[in-house]
Amino acid sequence: MSTVRRITAVALTSVVIGAFMSVVPAGAQQTETVVTAPEAFVASASARGLALSLLGNPLTVGVSGALIDSSPKAQGQGAGVLLSPGTVANALVTTANASQTPPPACVLNLPLLGLLTVLTACGQAQAATPNGLPAAGGAGSVAAIEVGGSLLTPLIDQVGALVGGTVQSVLTPLTNLLGSLLNPLLSGLNLNLNSTVQQLLDGLKRATGLLSIRLGSSTSAATTTSAKVNATAIAQGGEIQVLPGLSALGAPLLTIVVGDAKASVDITRPAATQGGVAAAVATPSFDAALVRVKLGIPLLGNLTDIPISLGAPLTLLAGTPLESTISIGGGSTSDGPNGTKVAVADGVSLQLLKGLNGGIALQLAHAEAAGGGTSAVLSVRQINNPVPLQPELPRTGGEAWLPMLGGLLLLVAYGTRRLVASRRS
Repeated sequence: MSTVRRITAVALTSVVIGAFMSVVPAGAQQTETVVTAPEAFVASASARGLALSLLGNPLTVGVSGALIDSSPKAQGQGAGVLLSPGTVANALVTTANASQTPPPACVLNLPLLGLLTVLTACGQAQAATPNGLPAAGGAGSVAAIEVGGSLLTPLIDQVGALVGGTVQSVLTPLTNLLGSLLNPLLSGLNLNLNSTVQQLLDGLKRATGLLSIRLGSSTSAATTTSAKVNATAIAQGGEIQVLPGLSALGAPLLTIVVGDAKASVDITRPAATQGGVAAAVATPSFDAALVRVKLGIPLLGNLTDIPISLGAPLTLLAGTPLESTISIGGGSTSDGPNGTKVAVADGVSLQLLKGLNGGIALQLAHAEAAGGGTSAVLSVRQINNPVPLQPELPRTGGEAWLPMLGGLLLLVAYGTRRLVASRRS
């Protein structure tokens, strides 16, 4: 039995040695994480200082815009007067680590529509994508807008037709013409019923224009950091004087003061996820403009400073050619397309001098912003990294199975010898 055991051990040893000499080691398994969908985001902002309609002719002043997305793209625009090329600046980049900042586009005095003049209108824009993080901005501004007094001509002509007597002598036609404006107008011009119509006419002619408008800049910006994306639009307020220089002391009939309007969306960039996309958290907000009216002549008794409340429009000089209505637009937040959030801030809506050739319609201080995004999506997959074979030493006799065969032959020879020896004994 001991002989059989020794034979078996030798056989197993030969097989193991042969197998070890003939087997090539297998490659090791590993995993890797890959991006199956990239992060996506978009943000935009726009602001408008003034939209004006005069005798049916629209005019948009002080406009800005900014747009960015994850492609990456950055685009900015600024216009002193929209559709007036000399006051419009544009910037656009669509590749990483690029930038564009054109020079400001400005015009000093820009007559428009034959009825008004825009003073120093400028547009500015910039766009950049440093390290693939897009940023864009725009600004539009005008120093002032002067609306000529030609719209007053019909009113002045009608008053001029009554020249030759006192106000008292033509009180009825003047009242039909000016309504509740007559007495405050007389008071503001330091006149009375015994004054002449010529004095009243001279007072009306003293108005240096129909409107004088002073506006702040409108600015829009969209920016990106490693953690957040933001879009912010600001339409700075302004001041509108109606019939400037009308009163005896040079004050306007009324002054409308408009505050800033601001809209913003703040987007937190989400971490990459596995198994599904995650929406970015976008937070919209707004600050609506505040409006006050200052009276240059006592239209409402002793009240000279009037705040305007949301949902409570103010109408002055109702029933006269100078009837004007002022209302606040307020603001709002809402859901936009594809999961984006939207913020809107409105300033003030004005319908001025309605009885003069349809009057003048103005929308001041409008701002809006929008944005949203989604996370990148990751997946894990297995990969095989083959282990490089060690270089073999030179050998003769060829194939890897030969050592196994040699071991078996030695085993047979040894067994045969032992068997013969045992029979002889």
